[in-house]
Amino acid sequence: MTRLIEKLRNNPFVPFLTKKVLFMLLAIFVVMSLIFIIPRLMPRSPVDLMIDQVTGSQTTLGSGSAPSGQGAVQALKEVYIEKFGINKPLTTQYVDFWERFFTMDFGVSYWQYPTPVSGLIAYSLPWTMALIIPVVPLGFVVGNWIGSRSAYYRGRLDNLLYYFSMYLFRAPYYWFALVFLLVFGYYLGAFPLSGAYSPLTYERPIMSFDWFVDALQHFALPFLSLVGIGVGGWAVGMRAMTVYEMESDYITYSKQLGFSKDKLRQYAERNAILPNFTWIPITFKTLISQTLLVEVVFGYPGLGYLAYHGVMAQDYPLIQACFAISILIVLIGNFIADLMYGKLDPRIGSGYVSKG
Repeated sequence: MTRLIEKLRNNPFVPFLTKKVLFMLLAIFVVMSLIFIIPRLMPRSPVDLMIDQVTGSQTTLGSGSAPSGQGAVQALKEVYIEKFGINKPLTTQYVDFWERFFTMDFGVSYWQYPTPVSGLIAYSLPWTMALIIPVVPLGFVVGNWIGSRSAYYRGRLDNLLYYFSMYLFRAPYYWFALVFLLVFGYYLGAFPLSGAYSPLTYERPIMSFDWFVDALQHFALPFLSLVGIGVGGWAVGMRAMTVYEMESDYITYSKQLGFSKDKLRQYAERNAILPNFTWIPITFKTLISQTLLVEVVFGYPGLGYLAYHGVMAQDYPLIQACFAISILIVLIGNFIADLMYGKLDPRIGSGYVSKG
């Protein structure tokens, strides 16, 4: 045991790892506190919005609607306020918030009362992950292929592919979503405008071939909006790294030894692609924020679309749950990326990071 402790103490990667863990915990505390505070700064109470839906008129806490129904409206408000715990001191609500966060039980939704927030998340999260997960490997493979070819051959077509990739990389993802929706959905009518499947045909997701085809048609435009940006980013990065490798000394020496062009390209690609692996967690967490807005544009029933409805309804538990899950994925992605950098960077082994 003593030898293990001594070995860990002398390992330069341990201070690096400790620093990253502490930073992630601090980031979770700060971000989650903001998630608690910001919804409560909104001008109206979520109870007012619920009462508006019931009475069909605007109300504020402490006031009634029509005089004849003032007593009933006020009584209904008090019931909601007591049930949701809005009358509790903010410190008590803050402690309850952290308890629910650690247990991942965010209570019931105000917007879809009395549906538990966990049920809404369980329905929406798979739709979001279905958009994100295929984008990463497809963008990685296609983008790296385009980047390496445009760097090695540098012909007119390859340069065209590179500049097109640069355009994809720089263009806002929500702009792509709006263009695809307008052109392919509205003008051409080739794809549905919103939703994950046709609600008039299918009341809920079912495992059948017809439903799968219908869901795939709804899936196409949101997916293409995201994968285009991914391909552009990987292509730009891979081209830059391949150009760097092709100008390195070992490639020059290999040319003098008479290696074939294909073999030289394989050597360059093998080394150029290594840094891109560390970008996979970063790309994954970046896609979270991109997907949230794309879902709103297409009305796709994922986490972003759910968060949008939560914000519009001032649904505290739903807002907190949606953003808590999104932030956790982002922070964990950053943490994994930092670890990959730390393990792949040779300066870690020499103690450089522990000094910085």
